Amino acid sequence: LLALSVREHYVEVLTDRGRGLVLMRFSDAITETGTVVGLQIHRSHWEALDAVVRVSRVDGKVAVELPNGDRLPVSRGFLPAARAAGLVV
Repeated sequence: LLALSVREHYVEVLTDRGRGLVLMRFSDAITETGTVVGLQIHRSHWEALDAVVRVSRVDGKVAVELPNGDRLPVSRGFLPAARAAGLVV
């Protein structure tokens, strides 16, 4: 499991084997991650910490990059949690 993202009423599940859509609430999908260590970085994105390839900052906005090249934003409201997890300095 690499990441979860909200897509309208669905949750897009991204793994190292591909991606798919699941009809469920985002909060329930995050609960289902089980033992995978990760955190919510945006109201629409959850990230597995091991999946972060790079963290970048452009014009003051922080984003994380996944192994497949996808970039997910880290919103200001979730920055303290990202800092506490060692994801953002």
